[in-house]
Amino acid sequence: MSIKTHTFKNGFKYIHQSGGHSLPISTIFLFIRFGSIHEKESNQKGIAHFIEHMCFKGTREHPTSISIITTYDEIGAFINAETSKQFTCYKIKCMNQWIEPCISVLSDILFHSIFRKNEMKLEQHVVKEENIRNNDNPTSHIDDMIYKSLYDETPYSYPVDSIEYPPQQSKDVLEIYRRFYQQQHMGISVVSNMSFDHIGNILAKTSFVSKNRQIHLSDSIDPPPKIYDSPQYSILKKKGIQATHIGIAFKTCPHSHTDKYPLLLLKNILGGYMTSRLFMILREKNGLTYTSSCQSIHHSSSGHFEIYTLCDPTKVLKNGNKPGVLPILSTILQDLISKGITQKELDVAKGNFQGNHILHLEEGDHKCEYNGIEYILYDNREMVPYERLYDVCLKSVTKEQVNEVARKYFQPVFMTVCLVGENVPDRRNLRFPLMGLGPHH
Repeated sequence: MSIKTHTFKNGFKYIHQSGGHSLPISTIFLFIRFGSIHEKESNQKGIAHFIEHMCFKGTREHPTSISIITTYDEIGAFINAETSKQFTCYKIKCMNQWIEPCISVLSDILFHSIFRKNEMKLEQHVVKEENIRNNDNPTSHIDDMIYKSLYDETPYSYPVDSIEYPPQQSKDVLEIYRRFYQQQHMGISVVSNMSFDHIGNILAKTSFVSKNRQIHLSDSIDPPPKIYDSPQYSILKKKGIQATHIGIAFKTCPHSHTDKYPLLLLKNILGGYMTSRLFMILREKNGLTYTSSCQSIHHSSSGHFEIYTLCDPTKVLKNGNKPGVLPILSTILQDLISKGITQKELDVAKGNFQGNHILHLEEGDHKCEYNGIEYILYDNREMVPYERLYDVCLKSVTKEQVNEVARKYFQPVFMTVCLVGENVPDRRNLRFPLMGLGPHH
């Protein structure tokens, strides 16, 4: 499973890893370092996401969206795209024999999209429909509220897109597309049994390599998140959402920090599987929730650890004469900070990570995304190969290290508590006494 990399003269990056299996399948992730956090330069929120949509609407060679998609549909290939805070990613999965036309069309749409005014007007409605769908999703609101609270006064505090954002001005969109969609801000991650040189020769025939816009942009420098002197509380009363959705998050460390590995194991211990603390205490012991989970997320300048669950609104604070979900979550966190984890919990967390990691090796998506983020987004020339991540970065993590990061980051000054639902508790009645602290007003 060797990894090879190359940076072309125009700045375009290429990383290749062999598939590691006999299936004739190639996975391709094209990363562009242009996401919602860069929109301060364009002064149009939601424009990165809108441009992603418009790149499927037609070029001179493929004048309609149908002609673009037909290229992939007629060979049974998968293509999709997503816009995040830090980057836009175009994803392709195809049979090896079709990798050249798949890459060729991808190059065409990324550099030669036409952006017709009538298509832009129509696609604005499509994007709005997508945002309406997200607006009906309470987990989307929890995510936005956490970012707004923890990353206030930074570009990360704004959603990738929103129904509140105005329609994009057609006169500006093409200019911004040309400004940001350039080779030195792009890279392609490929997982395939086709050779590194063969795919490199295919790339050399495309605009990824042969064309250069000759526009230089400096990389975005993210300001550090604002630090508060007490926990933050965010409550959204939204009609039609029967359950109360709860998100508790703490500021942690950036992507480059080694604390992310103990935090990854802590994520498993708290909410990663059916014997995790959240599942066993909230669901099995108290019957309060059906689902609960944790995430450990890291960006270039900061990160956060998120706990998520949902429950009957009558059980948020109390469960009859017993404590409800929030008091129990408070107890779980206080016990974690004061008593730490057990060696058995750490062993299970490591075994779970290792097993899941091995299962992921049969899929190109995980390796492709990991390689692209490390090499293209973060320019990590000493990246640990995906298949060695456990052995190199997690196997040696100790119980003491996990306990140390829990005490380090799970503090009231780094915390936000977010609730979404039709019948959420009133802010004046909300109490989450982590380490004796109530809500901040």
